[in-house]
Amino acid sequence: MPQPLKWSISIVFLFTVLITRHHAPARPAYNSEKIYGLWLTDVSVLAFTYTSFLDEVLHGMAGSGYDRVYFSVYGYRGQLYPNKERPDRIPELPFFRPLQSMAKESRRQGLKPFAWFEFGLMLPADDALAKKHPDWLLKLPDGTTAIENTGIQTVWLDPAHPEVQAYILSHMNEILKAKDLAGIQLDDHWAIPREFGEHRAALTALTQKVHDHIKAKNPELILSLSPNAYDFSREKYNQDWLPWVQQGLVDEVVIQVYRPTPEAVAQTIKTSGIETAAQYVPVGIGLYTGYRQGQPFTPDAIDQQIEVVEQKDFGYALFSWEYLALRYLFSAIPK
Repeated sequence: MPQPLKWSISIVFLFTVLITRHHAPARPAYNSEKIYGLWLTDVSVLAFTYTSFLDEVLHGMAGSGYDRVYFSVYGYRGQLYPNKERPDRIPELPFFRPLQSMAKESRRQGLKPFAWFEFGLMLPADDALAKKHPDWLLKLPDGTTAIENTGIQTVWLDPAHPEVQAYILSHMNEILKAKDLAGIQLDDHWAIPREFGEHRAALTALTQKVHDHIKAKNPELILSLSPNAYDFSREKYNQDWLPWVQQGLVDEVVIQVYRPTPEAVAQTIKTSGIETAAQYVPVGIGLYTGYRQGQPFTPDAIDQQIEVVEQKDFGYALFSWEYLALRYLFSAIPK
């Protein structure tokens, strides 16, 4: 079981005042029977890569008992690699290769690195790609294309469009150039909101294409999926993921159970589909470590949810490292 990330406090402070070339000592690989993971956002990947703190952060993760890291490579701001179709919003510095650095340093610290394809089929409504290819976008019944998602206006790519499929596979090709990767992770944005109609079959077909494409290039690479609970995913987002597991299209499942209390976590796990998925692939529970209004922003609140997951004999992954580090930082400030 991973230990508390007390080292995160010093990392946060040091990062704000110091740039160093010190290289943390390597760690041996930690081979756990269960999933113990952390998600890391693209902002942190870039910040730590550009300041050479990346190996220190990963060293701390491994030392705390985590065995894998899911790091965002494709999201709101762009991607951590070149792509001719989608101009990058992420500031890039010469001579740095964040994707390759993340994969290499993770391996050096004994961690399994997963490239997290965070935004999946979703794009910001003002994204240059959406403006360049409006014919790639799904439409609502009224003919418009944008809906709100977590506070931003988003549009969604049509999984049945041949050019969209080619676009997705082009990203997979770029990601696969990082030779040290353990896997690629799709998540709850590898989906289509039901407001756009029925797209289960098209999404399953595209998932098959992605699986086959990846395995043809690297049969050992893990295709991970981090969906919501099965019924919700299927009915609200056309993400019929349990058959994907049963058909061998994904190799690992980390179900997002982002709930405010341990009791709510326990209840959601019961109906999440994880028991069925566990008959086919390694599974874990994803927990949310961010701020919730009216609840204490302390490590104890997360520890209680972790305890629920462990009582059910599952591993887990935490979203995200940044929130978890802040919880420990704030808990250390004298009241």
